[in-house]
Amino acid sequence: MKKAVAFTLIWFCMVATPAAASVLEGRATFCGYSPIIDLQPGETVTTLQGGIHGGSFRWDGAFGSLVVHGVGWASRPNGRLVVAPSEVNPGRFAQRKREGKYTIAIWNGRQGAAYFESPTRFTEQQRGAIERVRLFQEGEDPLNCDLRTVFAWTIEE
Repeated sequence: MKKAVAFTLIWFCMVATPAAASVLEGRATFCGYSPIIDLQPGETVTTLQGGIHGGSFRWDGAFGSLVVHGVGWASRPNGRLVVAPSEVNPGRFAQRKREGKYTIAIWNGRQGAAYFESPTRFTEQQRGAIERVRLFQEGEDPLNCDLRTVFAWTIEE
């Protein structure tokens, strides 16, 4: 019985569960898991899915719409690093086409990463928006978050 309970808890921890979609609006600082975005007037974030080590959301603004997958416990993304990470700004990887979508990854040089997806090649406005994003990682608690997503689960009997 103890093994079954342990297995069930581990399984719940490993599976990303859909979050109830909610919309967060700027002007405010949004702390996802792990992106930190200073939302500009008119920009919104709609949560999509969450799990223990990461989550995804849609980020809309004057630049268009991007789906963002944030990971708080990540390894270095694959691909060519075009901007090295610094103490303040994450490194950025070259645009890649994966599974029919264009992707740009950013990485803080440790365990924080985010993957931005677009159905078309990234525009200059989208690249500029991505450059505004900072990262935190699991175990850190960023300051000045007006809006944030958190992980929570319930077990129904």
